[in-house]
Amino acid sequence: MTALTRLVLVGNQLSALPEWLGNLTALTELGLGGNRLTVLPESLGNLSALTWLGLSGNRLSVLPESLGNLTALTWLDLADNQLSVLPEWLGNLAALTRLDLTDNQLTMLPESLGNLTALTQLYLTDNQLTVLPESLGTVAALTRLDLAGNQLTVLPEWLRNPTAREQPVNASVQAWIDDTCTTVAGAADLDAVLDRVPSSGLSLISDDGVRSLHITLAGGQSGLVWEDEDEMMLSWGPVPPGAPLGLTAGDAEYAFSDPWFTAEGADPFEITEGQARQAGHEFLRTGRRPNNVQWVDKP
Repeated sequence: MTALTRLVLVGNQLSALPEWLGNLTALTELGLGGNRLTVLPESLGNLSALTWLGLSGNRLSVLPESLGNLTALTWLDLADNQLSVLPEWLGNLAALTRLDLTDNQLTMLPESLGNLTALTQLYLTDNQLTVLPESLGTVAALTRLDLAGNQLTVLPEWLRNPTAREQPVNASVQAWIDDTCTTVAGAADLDAVLDRVPSSGLSLISDDGVRSLHITLAGGQSGLVWEDEDEMMLSWGPVPPGAPLGLTAGDAEYAFSDPWFTAEGADPFEITEGQARQAGHEFLRTGRRPNNVQWVDKP
């Protein structure tokens, strides 16, 4: 059934899913709510056309890393599961407009939620949250944020003061391609610039000239160079699940001996074009070194 676009299996007694489900690559909607699932097959990450994935009312405590490939998703429903942590790759789902995490066991949220720039609705009711990530305050499209039934004792500044949700540095950066400068005032401008990057790459520079991010787009061999007043660093690879936020290593030799900085079967200095683009958008939004990749000191 490779032409299937909608599959609804809600309200059954499924405890496992077959790997071949990932062969239904035309699917745009997949409803799996109200079952007994404890794990999901990695092959679900092959369903790159999915715009809706319904997983509410199961028994999930972990999510497969491959779901980070579902970059067309606009609605992800994970309500009523057993999730206690969320993976950093959740921030890769940049098309999400609705994310439902109601009735889980979350005690904290990843900073990468700030990468969900299209998000308008975020449901976090009935979890165990005590703090909210600062990056959430940069999601300017958010119109609904449900936090009932948590353990918050203080509100973050960006929620108490709406102006604190504005970009902390500037609303624009300068994009240099060879000797030509273009002002980038928003996400659409940045995408237009990134779509015409030459092989030599481009540099994004803060208005004050202090911070810069050089981006090279070359498919799976893309890369980043970060520079500010204190450091110059190279992108190493995507941040693995569970790694400390903004993970860095002193130098490449040390990184090769650190399990956080190794990726079996891949050159760790190579990141994907999508990860490089995501880093550019994060820099535009925050003015800080992107957190979606690991970094090592430039030799």
